[in-house]
Amino acid sequence: MKLDFSVAVHSLFYLEENSPRKIASRELAASLDLNAVVIRNILSVLHKKGYIEGSVGKNGGYQLKKALIDINVGELYDLTIPPTLSYARFITGRSEGINKVDQISSNMSETLTDLFTLADRRYRAFYRHFTLADLKQDLYHHGYLKKLVKNNDK
Repeated sequence: MKLDFSVAVHSLFYLEENSPRKIASRELAASLDLNAVVIRNILSVLHKKGYIEGSVGKNGGYQLKKALIDINVGELYDLTIPPTLSYARFITGRSEGINKVDQISSNMSETLTDLFTLADRRYRAFYRHFTLADLKQDLYHHGYLKKLVKNNDK
């Protein structure tokens, strides 16, 4: 899983936990043990999409704008990890192969991309069943998500 999604979730939880205080990007960076520039890039995306609000300057910082119950995990995942980024990792082999009968080199990238595309659609759809409030419940009460899924499967 790409780092942007986990950073976004962590950041939104941290902002919610410290509300209504404004949180500086360097404080978030310390919480995540990451460079503040990485955090600011992801916060910029969250800001543009209306999840958070922020201001710069001496009294600047970020605050959560939406309630966790109103933030869909699938939408956040799609925002931070577009499908085209995920599929790029399956480029292997040569498009023309070593020779005309080299089906492995010629077709591996397309086959793995097809497989990943099918799986990607399923887990993106699965993530849409949850909000960040559900994830927060599991954060403090491990097993909550499993129970939630089990109850919905009945």
